[in-house]
Amino acid sequence: MDVSSSLLVAVMFVIILSMGIGHILVTAAAMVDRRVARHIDALHVNWMLLLLLIYFNLFWHTLDLLTTEEWGFASFLYIMAGAILVYFATYILLPETPPDDSLNLRAYYFEVSRQFFLMLALLQAWIIGVDVLLGTGFSSAGVINLVALLLALLLASSRKTAVHVGGTVVAWVLFLAAAGLRSLGVI
Repeated sequence: MDVSSSLLVAVMFVIILSMGIGHILVTAAAMVDRRVARHIDALHVNWMLLLLLIYFNLFWHTLDLLTTEEWGFASFLYIMAGAILVYFATYILLPETPPDDSLNLRAYYFEVSRQFFLMLALLQAWIIGVDVLLGTGFSSAGVINLVALLLALLLASSRKTAVHVGGTVVAWVLFLAAAGLRSLGVI
């Protein structure tokens, strides 16, 4: 049996992504479980949903990993770094135990927001680097990632609710615009 290095890279990438997706789904399931009263914070939930969409987007791009013919150990490590970054961002954003009424999710969000958004900024820088690594270079999609990187840095440096609410809206617009442009073949 001949196993390509591309398949091995893709499998490891998907395993790490799957762990993060599972973490989000377990937390989301606990939040929607109506047997226990819970206070849900819209800002926190929006970033959970955006993280889930980031995971699905990265999973979708696993096909790009499979089309790469030659992999070295350094490029393998670089690709794994992105999956690890988004997993770390997830671990930071989501409380260790499923949230209950005693946990103020808004306070928790602001407690971890600096670390969380720094991880997202690093993830955006990683995505820009992946475009270079896989040979597409800096493209129009890279501009969206650069804006997302700057947004993440802004959110990491602010503790103002209005900035975070506005930043969350901008993040949704960026994600939806990128998805729309990608589906139209523009980027």
